[in-house]
Amino acid sequence: MTSTTGHSTTCSVHVARPPQVVWAQMVHPGARWMLGMNVETDYLAGSQVTFEGHYMGREFADWGTVVEVDRPRLLHFTHFSPSMDLPDVPENYHDIRITLEPDDAGTVVRVEEQNIETAERAARAQALWTKALGTLAGHD
Repeated sequence: MTSTTGHSTTCSVHVARPPQVVWAQMVHPGARWMLGMNVETDYLAGSQVTFEGHYMGREFADWGTVVEVDRPRLLHFTHFSPSMDLPDVPENYHDIRITLEPDDAGTVVRVEEQNIETAERAARAQALWTKALGTLAGHD
């Protein structure tokens, strides 16, 4: 997917564990590192993915599609939220890549989210991903 809006965000964290362990943490069925969301998918390219949970006191149910998986290095998926008040069409989906890169002390986890509709929402996404990655790394 190509970014059509120009708004994006990137953030990363170092996790003091090898990529295989971090990957297992990320995709575990009970994982809640992504801001407490329940993520449902089989992590196969082309499969649907759902994101359910509570945000600012409201329940939400978002969805997308798994684009590419290269275990334990890449998880690439799309994301759509009805709260964006936009039509449910491919050009309104966020494009999210989570990469895991090994280093001498563990793994650098990087999230890149593209096709965000406004600069304000890009800033919000940056803050949310920073918090989620901190949880994944055990910093909070």
